[in-house]
Amino acid sequence: MDTREALDGILREVSGVLSQVSPAAVERLLDAVLSARRIYVAGEGRSGLVARTFAMRLVHLGLTAYVCSETITPAIEAGDLCVACSGSGETPITCHRAELSRRVGATIAAVVAAPGTPLGANAHIEVILPAPAKGARRAPSVQFGATLFEQALLLFLDAVVLLLQERRGASPESMLAKHTNLE
Repeated sequence: MDTREALDGILREVSGVLSQVSPAAVERLLDAVLSARRIYVAGEGRSGLVARTFAMRLVHLGLTAYVCSETITPAIEAGDLCVACSGSGETPITCHRAELSRRVGATIAAVVAAPGTPLGANAHIEVILPAPAKGARRAPSVQFGATLFEQALLLFLDAVVLLLQERRGASPESMLAKHTNLE
């Protein structure tokens, strides 16, 4: 395999996953983000890294967003939204954070790779990015582990940001003005 074949293969796989995302589920997620008082993101490993990028863009949009694992994150409450990302839908700490959020009356949105996961079952909104997760029993990816889910998650959440940007009438300039100036 050469570089072009590797890149083309990855693009085909990611496109295949994203083409199967439910527009109705995306609309429910958009509505939840726009109606939430505050948005919290949860995820571990590479899914957690991607979730953090989503929180950053939400802040650029002028929304109040937090990463669940940070020590400075305030208590989640009713009226807030927890966006929990886990390819397997079984990551213990992510499931636990979603459960704790639900107990206090927050809305849970789960982004997972397959239906029927504990995280998805506990969520008010479930978005499925049908990519093989670690240990999944479906057509394998040419990529290692849950890489395909993580790539699809990044592009999916970037698409959500683009849709939110349009709905909020946020310009690139207004978003850039909210970007950190401590670099």
